[in-house]
Amino acid sequence: MSFDRRAFLKTAAGGLGVAALATLNRALATPAHHRTGTIRDVEHVVILTQENRAFDHYFGTLPGVRGFGDPRPLRLLNGQTVWRQPSDQHPDGFVQPFHADSRTANAYVVDGADQHHTAATLLVNGGRYDHWGESKQMDRRMAYYTAADLPFYHALASSFTVLDAYHCSTLTQTYPNRMHMMTGCNGGGAVGGDPVMTNYGHDETPWADMAADQPITPYAWTTYPERLEKAGVSWKVYQEYDNYCDNILSVFAPYRPCPRDSNLYRRGRAWVSEGRPEPDRSRSDGTQLVEAFRRDIASGQLPQVSWIVTAQALSEHPEGVPAAGEHLTARLIAALVEHPEVFSKTVFMINYDEAGGFYDHMPPPMPPADASRGHSGVSVAGEFKDYSNHPHPMVRGVQPIGMGIRVPAIIVSPWTRGGYVCSQLFDHTSTLMFLEKRFGVREPNISPWRRAVAGDLTACFDFKTPNAETHSLGLPDTADYLDRIAHAARQPTLRIPATQVAAVQDPARRLARALPYRLAVDGGVVDGRFRVTLVNQGEVGAVFTLHDYAAYAPAAPRHYTLTPGERHVADLFAMEDVRDYDLVVHGPNGFYRRFRGHRERAGGLTAAVSETGTGGLAVQLRNDGAKPLSVTLTGEPAYPFAFVEGAETAALPPGGEARLVLDPSASDHWYAFRLTHDADKRWSAQFAGHVETGRVSRTDPGIGKMVLNA
Repeated sequence: MSFDRRAFLKTAAGGLGVAALATLNRALATPAHHRTGTIRDVEHVVILTQENRAFDHYFGTLPGVRGFGDPRPLRLLNGQTVWRQPSDQHPDGFVQPFHADSRTANAYVVDGADQHHTAATLLVNGGRYDHWGESKQMDRRMAYYTAADLPFYHALASSFTVLDAYHCSTLTQTYPNRMHMMTGCNGGGAVGGDPVMTNYGHDETPWADMAADQPITPYAWTTYPERLEKAGVSWKVYQEYDNYCDNILSVFAPYRPCPRDSNLYRRGRAWVSEGRPEPDRSRSDGTQLVEAFRRDIASGQLPQVSWIVTAQALSEHPEGVPAAGEHLTARLIAALVEHPEVFSKTVFMINYDEAGGFYDHMPPPMPPADASRGHSGVSVAGEFKDYSNHPHPMVRGVQPIGMGIRVPAIIVSPWTRGGYVCSQLFDHTSTLMFLEKRFGVREPNISPWRRAVAGDLTACFDFKTPNAETHSLGLPDTADYLDRIAHAARQPTLRIPATQVAAVQDPARRLARALPYRLAVDGGVVDGRFRVTLVNQGEVGAVFTLHDYAAYAPAAPRHYTLTPGERHVADLFAMEDVRDYDLVVHGPNGFYRRFRGHRERAGGLTAAVSETGTGGLAVQLRNDGAKPLSVTLTGEPAYPFAFVEGAETAALPPGGEARLVLDPSASDHWYAFRLTHDADKRWSAQFAGHVETGRVSRTDPGIGKMVLNA
């Protein structure tokens, strides 16, 4: 089923009883500036970074994204899926995501949960991802919204391009994440210092006014705006008097203090109403922010790079209300669209600095701390924090600083229209890498590991033929946001439901951007040991996580980073030391492998799956045992394919081989199948993922097709 954006937006607007905003409808119809057919056609980049929301928390029900309908989510050690987080806050013994319905509960004002690095390290648990209930805050953590609660954001994500593999940079709070956004690191990275993992506080820069700065020891490494300034690239931070301490530049030495007649002050510390008399001088309701943004656009003064910092009440931080943030975002985009000649050359990015303690089901990609925890083909320097003296045994030791939890991200521009999903791995440094690509100003603070695995966002764009299709769909108005907020505030307190039900995601499919991945992972017994072979034939680095579910003594997850062209072989354990094995590998964009078996039958069948290079899959089978085998390949119903070579069943004599070639084009080159054989009912190998063709595809056909609880 294809995704009908028109029907979706009509439903969203109809639920609100409001008309589409004409100016935002024009955004979908405005042709892109198309002079070179490259990123050079972009003349302005605007980055709006809001506060403290997780991807599933906002977009888990959005069609096409890897949300609540993920067909192959992580499995916990207790056998449940990642949705059912162990907790004593419910008689079921677990809490799963529940709808924060703004129509029937006071759901807009939901306190965030603990997101300090040590707390986040505990809940991630090395990749097992099973300690969300540790903090006793599941009545907050597990709440999520739908299109009925966030109509504008869902419509925006369905009309432009949503990024469903965008993670915040660190497993912690605002400051370290915004440091990655504006400086490339948080003191680790290429800077080589001890990474900053906490906020300074909320009183060292209480307002935008530099005169109110409190004494601190400011950070000393170079920020990206300084590099832009030196290179002659125009830039600006748009902020009101109340900036919620979110202008991270204010805690760096060159800006604290800086001469008021300097560009660093005018562009990095000044606020939009600074020259006005009170009460306007300190008024921070978004009006003056939008006015200043609109004024610069109209006068031809919009910088090449802009960062927007909002007031606390508009930031969507849990003390704030998402609907108020929607309304501000709509006004900012409308200000751009009022000038089509500017919007046609502008990229408007929306992201969130961190997840705020809210739940997302995708464990963050991580580098290995040492060889016993995996492998990295690129340096991981600057990516760890030493907690050798920490009292909690699950935190004690050297811990990765990130990546962090998935956060919402949308790119609004004439090059990203059409309701696409882009599933390449990104983090906050990706915004800097996009700016590097466009303006040629390099950020050396970005660590080698992030530069290898995080994309530069260009996969989200169609620069070559952006005007091949016209779009005129309309987006819901946000002018009723105060009514929606007031209605929710009159409803009962939000609580964990007494009867828990699985969250449901719309199974409709979306257009999907082409990705630079070409991956393979195979597993089997070699010389008495279980060996996993990981291969990256793609254009970018890739992160895999291997989970061991063996009943005898499950090992901690292992993390593997492979650079382009790299092949890595890992001998995991001697078969004489185990009884049963059950290993799962997760990788980018739904890549999945599972290997199950028993030592008494080990060494029979080996199977290797690789891409053919022409959009197909080759399955190579070999019988290393002493008895004949009948091997069966069974596909999942949501992923139809055709046999180009071979058939569903292959007969292999001792020492025999067979080659099967599959054509998955009927499922838009997605695949999911299982291999079994008649000599051992406990042996199986599962393979799932997507074969990239370099062309636009559609999203995973298995998303939303099944409700998984265990």
